[in-house]
Amino acid sequence: MKVLVISDIHGASEKLKAVLNFAENENIDKIIVLGDIFNNYYELNVAAKEISTMFWSVANKLVVVRGNCDSSYDETLLPVGLIDHYETVINGIRCYFHHGHLRTNYNSSIKLYANGHTHIAKLEKINDVIFFNPGSVGRPRDYSIGSFAVMSEKAITIFDLDYQILYE
Repeated sequence: MKVLVISDIHGASEKLKAVLNFAENENIDKIIVLGDIFNNYYELNVAAKEISTMFWSVANKLVVVRGNCDSSYDETLLPVGLIDHYETVINGIRCYFHHGHLRTNYNSSIKLYANGHTHIAKLEKINDVIFFNPGSVGRPRDYSIGSFAVMSEKAITIFDLDYQILYE
C-alpha cells in the first residue's frame, strides 16, 4: 500500500495541486492529511473552494485529522469528517497519525507516529519506533519550498514540492 501523508496546507491550493498530481502519478492508495487545511478558521476564499474541490475528487482515499487551525465550518467543506487522531495498520506496521498540538499517549504496540504542526519535515527512528513529520505543504519553516511524505512497503520518503527527496 502507498500512502500520501501531508500537513499544514494553510490555503496553498497551487502547492496542494502539485502534491495531488504527484499522488495520482504514483498510484497512491490512501491520503492522510494531518490538519491545518485552509487559511484560518472562517476565512472562505477561492483557495478554500479549490482545496475543497480537490479533496472531494479523492474522497474515497481521504482521511483528515483535525489541526489547531481547523474549524467546524472548515469541516463542512470536506467530504470526510475531521478526527482527532487516526490509528491504523499500514504495510504491517501499527501507525498513529495526529496533528501534533494535542498530547499523545504513547503505546508500545504503535511503531510509527506521524504528526504535523511544526511545519518542519523530519524522519527518525528511536528504539524501533519511527517518528516523522511530512513538513508543511503551504508554510514550511525548514527553508524548503514545502514538503510531503509517501509511505510504501519499502520506505518512508519525504519529498519537497519539486519532487526531490529530502529524507528516506
